[in-house]
Amino acid sequence: MDTVISGIPTVTNEMKTVGKKNLDRNDFMKLFITQLQYQDPMEPMDSYEMGSQLAQFSTMEATMKMSENMEELLAYQTSQNNLQLLTLLGNGARAAGNMLAVSDGSVAATEFTLAEMADSCVVEIYDESGSVVRTLDMDSLPAGPYELAWDGNDFSGEQAPDGAYRYSVKAYNGFGQQIEVDQTITGRVTGVEFSSGQAMLTLDNYITISVGDVLSVGDIRTQSVVKTEPEESEM
Repeated sequence: MDTVISGIPTVTNEMKTVGKKNLDRNDFMKLFITQLQYQDPMEPMDSYEMGSQLAQFSTMEATMKMSENMEELLAYQTSQNNLQLLTLLGNGARAAGNMLAVSDGSVAATEFTLAEMADSCVVEIYDESGSVVRTLDMDSLPAGPYELAWDGNDFSGEQAPDGAYRYSVKAYNGFGQQIEVDQTITGRVTGVEFSSGQAMLTLDNYITISVGDVLSVGDIRTQSVVKTEPEESEM
């Protein structure tokens, strides 16, 4: 008669990690002292092995102390850098990007650079909703840097509300191919903020940039709303 054995339970032992993942200097000393206490009195640790372990402890102690000193130095350097950033308040700054800000009815003149000669160049200015508020026809331009001076007025000639705006330079060569354009942001530093270890600057109250995007710091030229603009394209 055949006998079938079934339903044998399977026992699974779960291994759990106890204790600390990393040992510090106190753990090392406890292990060393415990080793001395429980060593075989008939075969004690020789002086060479003891010296080797003490040397390892000394090296570990020096390394940990150096690491702590480096962390303190880094924290001090970071605090000094943050304090230096506060000196930028009120100064002009130029950064990578394509933002403009209307602040108190005026706009800081910025610049863009054409990689090659453009047979046609048009600048479109957008508000925060993405709507075009102004189009500036710059005509044909040789390669090089150019100032963008928007007077802050919209298509109807009315002053645009204070706030952040975006501009886009669309330049094409004689073959109708779009040209590479390097665009910048220019404004006066009106705020400094430290968030998650990163320093951020506010330009003209409305534009936020990273300190890493800053290209230069210095005087800026603010365009009043009566500034004469380049010829506008017809809509």
